[in-house]
Amino acid sequence: MPVSVFLLSFKKIIMKKILVVCFTAILLTACQSKNDKIRNFIDMYNRSSSMMSNYMIKSTKAIDSGNDEITIEVNTSNEAGDEMQADMMKTSLPQLIGQAIKSEPTGKELLNKGVKFNIKIYGVGARLIADEVLDNKNIKGDAGNDLKSISAGSSGPDQLNAVLDVFNKNLPSEDPSSGIKIMSIKADEESNIVYTAQVPESFQKLLKVEGAEQIVKDEMLRSPQIQQIFSQTERLGVKNLIYKYTDSQGKNIKEIILTKEDLK
Repeated sequence: MPVSVFLLSFKKIIMKKILVVCFTAILLTACQSKNDKIRNFIDMYNRSSSMMSNYMIKSTKAIDSGNDEITIEVNTSNEAGDEMQADMMKTSLPQLIGQAIKSEPTGKELLNKGVKFNIKIYGVGARLIADEVLDNKNIKGDAGNDLKSISAGSSGPDQLNAVLDVFNKNLPSEDPSSGIKIMSIKADEESNIVYTAQVPESFQKLLKVEGAEQIVKDEMLRSPQIQQIFSQTERLGVKNLIYKYTDSQGKNIKEIILTKEDLK
């Protein structure tokens, strides 16, 4: 499940676009009212929204909701049947967007002035996945320096793990259709993204069959999303995607590594 990679890439795009535009604009907005700064933030966000689109993010926009509140809508390609992905989006994506806003000057200033951000995440068919109002008090964590390093293209394992920690706080997450549980998502010392998944006994038997590793790997590589994932994560310093499958006791059953070379 490469949702965390998508979220990291989404974080990088948000940070880079907002930081660059806001750094230039902040000198021009120092004497403006709070409402002026809200309108400027929305304008800057929407002008860069097309740059945030990828295979998962279909569109995003910011709206002035009045009463010192900004609504940020994110339309994704999440299908109704992919409950695990939707759950990870619901528990992690609003907080990541909140940390991105908080870690840049204009966003932090608006939060300090009492402005709230209503984050709404939608799936296919306008299905509501998440609806969370964030303010200066309930944005959890402070990964500002790590997010800026990622945005600048100078991220390493420590910076990646600081962001991935948002996901890990909400794990394990189980796919009800297969019984597979995502236990952790971390970056190793070589900046590979490592997924540790606990699989039920029926899957353990299949994974132990000779040739199963290549079959699973081939199936993953057939996904049209994989090439896009590697293209996006390369800018984050990510090298490979590693999937570790274990039993309920944490014993390793199978490890599958996807590399950019596998796509050739």
